[in-house]
Amino acid sequence: MYRLMYYRPGRKVLLSLLGLFALVALLVSRPAGVSADPPDHEDAVQAYNRDVYVIVGSTLRNPTAETSPEAPLFNIAGVSLDLTWGQWQTASAAATAHIIGGPNSPRTDARIELSGLVPGGVYSIFYGTIQPDSENPLCPGVERTLGLTAFHADQQLPDASSFIADANGQASYHGRVDGNLLDAYQSFYFVIYHFDGQTYHPLPNRGEFLTQGDNCRSSFGEDAMRQLVIFQKS
Repeated sequence: MYRLMYYRPGRKVLLSLLGLFALVALLVSRPAGVSADPPDHEDAVQAYNRDVYVIVGSTLRNPTAETSPEAPLFNIAGVSLDLTWGQWQTASAAATAHIIGGPNSPRTDARIELSGLVPGGVYSIFYGTIQPDSENPLCPGVERTLGLTAFHADQQLPDASSFIADANGQASYHGRVDGNLLDAYQSFYFVIYHFDGQTYHPLPNRGEFLTQGDNCRSSFGEDAMRQLVIFQKS
């Protein structure tokens, strides 16, 4: 007569099995293309001074560390921006980048929280990389940044890489572009204020939009001003 024997796993073995089943369930349930890597946070954020001007004596010059926060700002043609250098410098940002899609088709998912912007101001976000260097094919040799297209680009206003700051000068932006921006030696974003209220995706300013091609000419400092540079990787 043979007796059937039943195996009862010990408590530690049972807990280990349950943990293994939970891990397998997590891996199976994870949506395709979603990376488990933690997001990369910005390395630095700086106010950008090269597209705005103050009057020194009788000359328009870019602000410096010695410029008074009360100094009024102008564009390159001497038209007042109705802002002071101190107000310009209050802009700030926090950014994260997450690589999704796997090694064969990577995409960069970027989320940027902004404050201290011009209330109700029209803005765009463009990104650049160094080694390999980015270049906008519509403006070769001049503009080396590309629009950070919104996650839902077809629903983004006023265009695919632009937004309007709220009444408190705040904004949240969710962008997604092809490629792994973190593979570059350096990657960064420009937060561009459109003084004329117009955007020009996939180009960052009116001059480049009107002069596309070999004779492309930038109009930064005239109708569009880079207010912040966010170093995502430096």
